[in-house]
Amino acid sequence: MTVKQMKSKVFLLLRFLTSIGILFYLFHKTDWSKIKYLIKNIEPYYYFAALLCVVAFQSLVALRWKLICEAWNFKASFLYYFKTYLMGFSLNTVFPGIVAGDTLRSLFLVKSGLDWKKAGLSVLLDRGLGLTGILLILSLSLPFRADFLPEKFKLSLYVITYSSLVGFFLLTLLSSLYEIDILKPLRIPEVIFPLFLGLLIQILFVFQFLFLALAIHIDLPKSYFFVIIPITSFLSALPLSISGLGVREGTLSYFLVLFNYSVEYGLSLGLLAYTLILLSAIPGVFFYFFFKKERN
Repeated sequence: MTVKQMKSKVFLLLRFLTSIGILFYLFHKTDWSKIKYLIKNIEPYYYFAALLCVVAFQSLVALRWKLICEAWNFKASFLYYFKTYLMGFSLNTVFPGIVAGDTLRSLFLVKSGLDWKKAGLSVLLDRGLGLTGILLILSLSLPFRADFLPEKFKLSLYVITYSSLVGFFLLTLLSSLYEIDILKPLRIPEVIFPLFLGLLIQILFVFQFLFLALAIHIDLPKSYFFVIIPITSFLSALPLSISGLGVREGTLSYFLVLFNYSVEYGLSLGLLAYTLILLSAIPGVFFYFFFKKERN
């Protein structure tokens, strides 16, 4: 076993321990009779609405990825991107981390004729625009709905959010001024619609959690979700845990406790969101095995 492989396994083990550790702490604090009550009284219509939000933003992610690649004059159908994205998403769900699915997405592009550097960069840009969507929502919501956050935490969020957005817009400006082919997707006007989609995708992500919260009778002013969910989304996407498991539930529990909701509500909300991840991964698994069968 090489040093690189050893580091990878240790890192993976640490992520497992993070997920297990946080969940163990939350489970220890949980009154399971409350969990049973919340699950038993779920409003199915709101759960279904949350699932529709997932399908919608997955479709928009595929469209955004398509637009990124079209900036290099690489043409493929929307269905091609949608199926490939779902396969990558499913692989990320089955295997810990984001590398496996992103590698699969890049390999499909390379096999279809796109340069390998551009293929890999397209996935990075896709994720980067998703992060920018999170930052845009926070830039609009923090000044109006961050009153419940501790002052130091709030100040840190302001610094990270606005400095990151300034950095992104400087990068798009430089990409527009200099003729560098590989940075074409970041030029103006090419970047405008993918950037708008990044914002719209994150809004749908917020509504997914809003509907799930309504499903278990969490009654918060809806505008607060535009602070809580982008932060939760960002922390869950970091390579600290397995598919965000534990980090997502812990973050939601922390925020909801600030509004006098018990840990059971945050835990239930996070686990319900995870069930949507598992459900939305099923089509990608189907596409992947269909592809393997067709290839054989």
